[in-house]
Amino acid sequence: MAETLISALLPIVVTLFIGCFAAWHKDFTEQQADGINKLVMTYTLPLSLFGGIMTTPRATIFSHLAVAGWLLLAMVGGYLAALFIAHFILHQDIAISTLRSLAVASSAVPFVGPTILGSLFPTQSALLISLGALIINVIQVPISVILLSGSAHEQASIGENLLAAVKKPVVWAPILAFIIVLCGGQLSPAWAKNFTVLGSATGGLALFASGVILFSRKPILSLPVWINTLSKNIFLPLIMFGLMVWAHTPTHILNMSLMAISIPTGAIGTILASQYHKAEQEMASSLFLSTVLSVFTMGFIIIMRNI
Repeated sequence: MAETLISALLPIVVTLFIGCFAAWHKDFTEQQADGINKLVMTYTLPLSLFGGIMTTPRATIFSHLAVAGWLLLAMVGGYLAALFIAHFILHQDIAISTLRSLAVASSAVPFVGPTILGSLFPTQSALLISLGALIINVIQVPISVILLSGSAHEQASIGENLLAAVKKPVVWAPILAFIIVLCGGQLSPAWAKNFTVLGSATGGLALFASGVILFSRKPILSLPVWINTLSKNIFLPLIMFGLMVWAHTPTHILNMSLMAISIPTGAIGTILASQYHKAEQEMASSLFLSTVLSVFTMGFIIIMRNI
């Protein structure tokens, strides 16, 4: 199992380090990383989201409502709770609060899930990955872009901010795909290649650009980085475990949900931080620390739950 964890998580760390090396070698600058992130946000990520959702059968969404409910509670409930605490209780800037909420509640399940969940739950892993990706793409990303766009244009009205955000492909593409799937539409794997040829580059490009930014800004292990990471890797899974035990959730559903929730934070927070030039160093550092720490936290869960 240690080999499975490392094989799933090591590519994230290696790609970050390659980006750091490229910046150290002066092959790429922070400004060029911004260009890469613009490519990701405008083209590769929307294509990836649209193609990924459109290949998800409608039956998959409804086939395991219990798991979907727990993932929804963890990823959306955790996101909203972190946003409320950061912005309304701690009075942090809405953009910073949004990014920190993503660091806590988002997940690298589309990238890490196939290896880890595929080895632990061979027959249900596709379901877990699809549900996790849908929650990220249809709920977390659009809400975050709307909030970040509003922060970037504080003088504009709420309606103008909302309209500006909805015009972004990263917002309307996943929502449109989700509506089409709910109406019974679906892309065959052959047609999906029209979106995945460029869309599949999203993860690598985003991580590479994060590595460039990480070197340029220098990685930090500040208090916010530790809070983001511990909240994502320990506190959120622990809270959800307690709720699932309290609700007498069947063991197999509890184990599947818990492992999906415990996957480290995703690159989407770093992508958005780079795009809007907010907390770039903190988000890249949180991504790195969460990935490294998850080798131990996920290993602990696997051993303690005898998965």
